[in-house]
Amino acid sequence: MNRWLPALLIVVLLAGFRILGSAFPENLPNFQPLPAILLCSLVFLNGIQRWLVPALAWLITDPVTSLLQGYPVLGWHNLSVALGIAATVGISQIARRNTSTAPVLFSAALSAIAFYFLTNFVSFATDPLYAKDLHGFAQAQWTGPTGFGPTWLFLRNLMAANLAFTAIFLAARNSLPQPVVKPSGALAR
Repeated sequence: MNRWLPALLIVVLLAGFRILGSAFPENLPNFQPLPAILLCSLVFLNGIQRWLVPALAWLITDPVTSLLQGYPVLGWHNLSVALGIAATVGISQIARRNTSTAPVLFSAALSAIAFYFLTNFVSFATDPLYAKDLHGFAQAQWTGPTGFGPTWLFLRNLMAANLAFTAIFLAARNSLPQPVVKPSGALAR
């Protein structure tokens, strides 16, 4: 049970962030570190935890957040999240090569940007509030549809959540005692 406690805590924290962000969108728009939990899980965890932690976090929270935001449980927004997840998976494969603080934080920022860009691209392509031209694309990426808040706030909050969550994850990871690897009998003389 002790080895699953950190993973469970991560899922609970992410669920809390996602649900609070969806319940109070005017105060916490998109302050949801989904790309960060995926990135950190894929970079630092091993075995089934690598995939189980982010999958559980998303599967548990996505229906709740969709309903709180007025979306159906299944819709185009799921495609946009899947694309963002795919980009984060790709970035995590590069980040696994160097797990020191600066490269991992850079990867978290890059994941936030990719996630934001891809989800807003799907919004542009599927939402009738956006004109299907360059102006509509720019509107989807920066100002948002008329009558709604600017979409750049989502980027700012996603970036802040990703960097904060990743920094917390790194601090927790660095504060834990590292396992001591004992040489096997064949190598020791």
